[in-house]
Amino acid sequence: MKKVPLQILRIDNSGYHLMVSLKLNGLKANALIDTGASRTILDKHRVMHYLDHPTMKKYEKFFSGLGTGPIEAFQTVIDRVEVGGLELRDREVVVIDLKSINDSYALFDLPKIDLVLGCDLLLKMNAVIDCPNRRLIVNI
Repeated sequence: MKKVPLQILRIDNSGYHLMVSLKLNGLKANALIDTGASRTILDKHRVMHYLDHPTMKKYEKFFSGLGTGPIEAFQTVIDRVEVGGLELRDREVVVIDLKSINDSYALFDLPKIDLVLGCDLLLKMNAVIDCPNRRLIVNI
């Protein structure tokens, strides 16, 4: 069991988001925790930073976000995802454009999102979100 610090980001006066630092293929990444996201998502503008020679294929399943209509999505594999020193190997993720979210974050002077940590990996990590103590507990 590892305890990883959580950042609680205040979004204007309307609410909060949870962010955790992790590593993708050994490189630091900011991950927004989204328990409502069924799949983990990598920002398409950050793929080349984290993956040397990514194999990208069209994501054939219907994929939608908070906006209206379908989103152009791809899938790829991240060799190593490290959270609190614990490691997951060969994890398939969805790749979409997170520019509009990152533009919104910039308005509030918040860090960019590289990855949306979805329920697929949260379940794989046996993760527990401990808000009062500001930590993510992982049991990979």
